[in-house]
Amino acid sequence: MNLTRRIARPMLASVFVADGVDALLHPDAHVAQFKKVTPLLEKAGLPPVLTSDAKMLTRVLGGVTAVSGLMLATGRNPRSAALTLALVNVPLTVVNNPVWAANGPQQRKQFSSGLLRGVGLGGGLLLAAKDLAGKPSWGWRWSNAREHAVEVREARAAAKAKYKG
Repeated sequence: MNLTRRIARPMLASVFVADGVDALLHPDAHVAQFKKVTPLLEKAGLPPVLTSDAKMLTRVLGGVTAVSGLMLATGRNPRSAALTLALVNVPLTVVNNPVWAANGPQQRKQFSSGLLRGVGLGGGLLLAAKDLAGKPSWGWRWSNAREHAVEVREARAAAKAKYKG
């Protein structure tokens, strides 16, 4: 792993680890934020089953976020961890920054800034999920192996033909 990845992954993951641990240990503040946007989410089509136990949902998402953040920070399945964080980041960013429910221009500015920050983190996570750490993708490896297998078969057939006769 090169130095940039060794430094950048923990930096990117730190926000998610801290938020995840906070959601696990202190879910009430997160639940209060979630309750503010629950009616709108239900109107948008979120099933009431998901909103019925907001404390448990908060803790589950907190656990997923903390574990995925630790995995990204330590380099354990970093692509899967980054993709998981990117998927979890979307609803969390929307819930934590309800621009449509802002009371005044100052709060709207604050929510807009938080929304853009969340979008930026999501972009960084998508880049981390796409990062192959200098290795070719599985698709390329597979097609390259197939090409070389054909070349090897042709070379064997040519060698057999030459020495048989």
